[in-house]
Amino acid sequence: MGERGGRRVTMEDVAAEAGVSRALVSLVIRDAPHVKEDKRAAVLAAIDRLGYRRNSLASRLASRRTATLGLLVLDLRNPVWADVTEGVTEVAESSGNHVLIAVGGFDEAREREALASLLEMQVDGVVLAGYMGRASVLRGQLAGTPAVVLTRRLDVPGVDSVVGGDEQGAELAVDHLVALGHRRIAHVSGPAGIPYPARREGYLAAMARHGLTPRLFEGDLTETGGRAAMHAFLDDDGDVPTAVFCYNDLSALGVLDELDHRGVRVPEDVAVVGYDDSSVAAMPRIGLTSVDQHARAIGERGARLLLSRIASAGGEERHESLVPELIVRGSTVALGR
Repeated sequence: MGERGGRRVTMEDVAAEAGVSRALVSLVIRDAPHVKEDKRAAVLAAIDRLGYRRNSLASRLASRRTATLGLLVLDLRNPVWADVTEGVTEVAESSGNHVLIAVGGFDEAREREALASLLEMQVDGVVLAGYMGRASVLRGQLAGTPAVVLTRRLDVPGVDSVVGGDEQGAELAVDHLVALGHRRIAHVSGPAGIPYPARREGYLAAMARHGLTPRLFEGDLTETGGRAAMHAFLDDDGDVPTAVFCYNDLSALGVLDELDHRGVRVPEDVAVVGYDDSSVAAMPRIGLTSVDQHARAIGERGARLLLSRIASAGGEERHESLVPELIVRGSTVALGR
């Protein structure tokens, strides 16, 4: 916005310069119809002379909309959350909205602070990707702000969700390994304290269905946890697994690293399956079989649900679920092949 006498030029200044009302200036700026051409020309000429630029943020605040969405994401170090973020931002920006991003992390207090910072920015709504907190806490913080939770369903009034079918995805992984002849199938799970037990439950259900004995190692969702899990599995001489299903691709990378360090061949000696089908899994030197939960599509659908709720407040909560898909690569082959 230009300056006049050391201050910013306002619509009132433009109106005075053009000899019209402020309301007429607003109509011209918004390109409204039914404005006489001579008046429109006078306003546009005044705008040029004064160097006025519309303050879009002030206009949005006046209409109680900022055309800004908040995105609270669990962990940007994990490629899967980058995929979710891309899905959210593409839909938001194509609809004329900006996205403000905050990282929640695994600490509940930090997550609350991150969400509070987004809400303080007067966002029109919030996408929560990988939310770790309790439903009661979320309800209190949102206080009616439109929101959608991704990868987890929460029963909070006015909060929609999109999930990726984690239990079904875990069963796909186990069924694949069983079909290849594996019976000693271990699982590197997520931490017991996180509110995402579906992959562990899917693994246990599939193992029971096949009459197999489960073996779990509680990981930390990172490469470090995967290495520690594989170290423990290999040091157990009585029950070394022939296949390992991991909570996510990062855990699987740690498993692969430990196997390589020990001189154990993949997939001939031990087959490995990850989860998320991140960009890392598809790299030729890794070639990780992984479950695709369609992370980008989850982000896209979540953003659309949020924009719809912002546009028409109220109504029943909507909960969508995507069907996961197993992407087979070189880290799994038939046992004994």
